[in-house]
Amino acid sequence: MPPPATVHTLMTRKAAYGFMIGLLTQSALQAQSGTCPPNIGFENGTFLNWRCDTGRIRGDGVLELVPSAPIDGVHNLFGTTAAGLMDPYGDFPILCPNGSNYSVQLGNNDVGAKAERISYTFTIPPTDNDYSIIYNYAVVIQNPDHAPFEQPKFTAAVFDVTANAYVSCGSFEFVASSSLPGFVESPAGDNIFYKPWSPVTINLNGFAGKTIRIEFTNNDCSRGGHFGYAYLDIQEDCTSPIKGTRYCTGDTAVTLTAPFGFQAYRWFNASFTQVLGTQNTLQVHPIPPPSTIIALELTPYPNLGCTDTVYTTIEPATELTALVVKDSLRACFYPGANLTDPAVTAGSPPFTYTYFLNRAATIPVPAPKAVRTSGTYYLLARNAGGCTRLDSTYVTILPAPNLQVQNPLFACSPSTANLTAPSVVAGSAPSLQYSYWKNDSATVPLPTPADVGAGLYYIRAVDAIGCYHVKPSEVRIADFSTTDATVCGQADLSLTTSSAYTFTYSYWTDLPATLAVAQPRGVTSTGTYYIRGTHTSGCTITKPVSVLVNPNPVLSIAPVPTVDYPATVNLPGFVTTSANTTLSYWLNAGATQHLANPAMIDHSGTYFVKAIHQAGCSLTRPVIVTVNLPENPLVEAPNVFTPNGDGINDLFRVRIIGYVQKPILRFYNRWGQVVSASADVTEGWNGMAAGKPVPTGTYYWVIEGYNTVLKRPYRAKGFVDLLR
Repeated sequence: MPPPATVHTLMTRKAAYGFMIGLLTQSALQAQSGTCPPNIGFENGTFLNWRCDTGRIRGDGVLELVPSAPIDGVHNLFGTTAAGLMDPYGDFPILCPNGSNYSVQLGNNDVGAKAERISYTFTIPPTDNDYSIIYNYAVVIQNPDHAPFEQPKFTAAVFDVTANAYVSCGSFEFVASSSLPGFVESPAGDNIFYKPWSPVTINLNGFAGKTIRIEFTNNDCSRGGHFGYAYLDIQEDCTSPIKGTRYCTGDTAVTLTAPFGFQAYRWFNASFTQVLGTQNTLQVHPIPPPSTIIALELTPYPNLGCTDTVYTTIEPATELTALVVKDSLRACFYPGANLTDPAVTAGSPPFTYTYFLNRAATIPVPAPKAVRTSGTYYLLARNAGGCTRLDSTYVTILPAPNLQVQNPLFACSPSTANLTAPSVVAGSAPSLQYSYWKNDSATVPLPTPADVGAGLYYIRAVDAIGCYHVKPSEVRIADFSTTDATVCGQADLSLTTSSAYTFTYSYWTDLPATLAVAQPRGVTSTGTYYIRGTHTSGCTITKPVSVLVNPNPVLSIAPVPTVDYPATVNLPGFVTTSANTTLSYWLNAGATQHLANPAMIDHSGTYFVKAIHQAGCSLTRPVIVTVNLPENPLVEAPNVFTPNGDGINDLFRVRIIGYVQKPILRFYNRWGQVVSASADVTEGWNGMAAGKPVPTGTYYWVIEGYNTVLKRPYRAKGFVDLLR
């Protein structure tokens, strides 16, 4: 494809863009009564006559597109239910404000170097030498800082199939790599800019009889990290884009309205000898003679299209006559009165109706197809010429039958629920006729309402006069699960059940639930037990659970007598246990710190004995040992050591017998100089000072600390001979 005639770009630093396009087509003079190409505006709710393409953009910026069926998420068709929805980046409507009923979203906000296109090919009538296309666009664009050929972009183009060439006027490409006029920074994110709806006019004068293709294409960036999407809305009213050219009896003026969004407007008389106005609208007063021609020159913003001239003719409208409206309507609350039903205006010619709550026709009826409040409603009829007439009808709304439905409805597994049970609709009005459905509109019947599993169902009640009411009933199947237990000593049956529902449990030794478990939280016998769960709704379930109770080991500890140091305690001599049991001794209750020598305990404290049976059950019990120590701690220290590296007496070690807090051990030479000091008396001295061996000789050692028994400082001293 040759490059479009005009390229517009926008410098930003990020990369997410979206596009909106609205397009309306018309011929200038003749097209005031012309016919649009079939479904050019998607008004039949399909892509009929449109070609859809999908594909990708290559790393070199070339598009690879192939024809495809409309793809969900890529070619999405929206109806009037999308009215009021705003673009998340630019906060402008996703439906072009031109009155059409459908729009198409082209692409999405996924990434991945994707590309999409839709196109429509049509032939301009041979007699239409004056022909124009006006399309509206809005753009949201963000820059990924790529080379221009790699950028995400949107292209709108017009192709002359007959000449095999693109029409330069009206073909545009928006690439995220240079400045674009008219863009506003988006509040949705940093460096994201948007341009709201703007029109472009394409002058196709002289193209009568030629075949034209309109194309709308967008693509991600070629590196695959940035996205694009578009909305397309084409107006199927192929008359003049100038509106308001018809007048009715009694009108004193006509107000002509031009397409919005152009930079300049100039209204002329048919001979172009008089400028009638320069605004978007023109009021003509008094009303000129019938068949008066008005010309309008449309000037787009710079580089956004070509100046074009369109025409319209002022004509009297066909008067609205013979409006027939029923005096009154009678309807049930559900579905309500339908003011749009043709029966309400049976006998009237084909008019367009709008519906109001007041005679001044200023307050519209919110839901004219489902009126649920009694009162007077007003119908404003409008014919093809725009003339109107107002009439009214009185609506009487009959109340919906009183339907009360149990919701949710519970049953206990494996049972099912019975929606037809009288209790399900308890409290409802008498003499109602019930039916059961799978959907809230009651169009898909429920085959077996007396036997349903979990799900959402609907009950429809009809009274004697035919009014109905539909309400949901959610069926839930309550259940609980059990877990077999292997325990030591005794089992707690309450710990074997779990459920997302609220049950009250009872415990039994037999399936019929006639023999209750005496102590369900302290079961000591192996066997199968039965748990009956009663749900809050009253239904019950009974399930078995297997329990294996392994015996705890027998562990008996005799009282340990008090001894005086240096006597020790042989703890294993006070412990007895059962066969096939292993004993171990610990400094803590968690049995993580071993007691080094349980047969020679020389300090008071609480120690722990752990017994493990061969079945895996264990039992840990504490035992208190008391060893009386002298009030003044004793120090056991050698008088000779030989730090010569032979592995014998290489360290000087001391042992403090008693209670000394934070003892410090220092060594002095014969001149009273400290050669070694340590806050850990157990680590000993290796005969080194400042990293070097001290000489052979006699050294003086001192231990200083705090006597926690006598509550006073403690000091001990002595001599040691160092030999090498």
